[in-house]
Amino acid sequence: MRKGGKYYSPATKMIHWLMAIIIIGLLVVGTLLENMANGPEKFELMDLHKSVGVLALLLFFLRIPLRIINPVRPVSGVPKSTQMVAGAVKGLLYLSMLLMPVSGILMSQSAGYPVAMFGWEIPTLIAENEQINEIAGLTHGIVSKVLMALIALHILGALYHHFIRRDETLRRMIRD
Repeated sequence: MRKGGKYYSPATKMIHWLMAIIIIGLLVVGTLLENMANGPEKFELMDLHKSVGVLALLLFFLRIPLRIINPVRPVSGVPKSTQMVAGAVKGLLYLSMLLMPVSGILMSQSAGYPVAMFGWEIPTLIAENEQINEIAGLTHGIVSKVLMALIALHILGALYHHFIRRDETLRRMIRD
């Protein structure tokens, strides 16, 4: 197994920042959707939310092999306990990035609604099912809150490394 390099690959950085923008945007739009009355505007925004959510899932599946192919060593001098916390947060972020779109797709399809990515309808994974719809909806809602907290922890961790520890953790994700 490769030990990993000092910096992230350009592809890894691009997908990281693209997914950050997409996921934060999806969380904002999802919160807006919860508070909107049913109507044409809500359904158009919901279709866009679904399309971008499927895109996020596809990027997730592209990101995993990139992470495996291009591992990055921890910054030297970072305590093992800090590395463990960072690893746990990253692991939960990855799990959340998978659970959010999958639960969203299952929620829509189990309610009898198709899911399309910018007009291209994805295959139906499940027939209408009230119990699955309830579980998927609950999962989607809970994971969205967990994901918001994890993103905040991830950002705070990067800022901690940059401003307090003054190490390379953040710089290596933004450096060319």
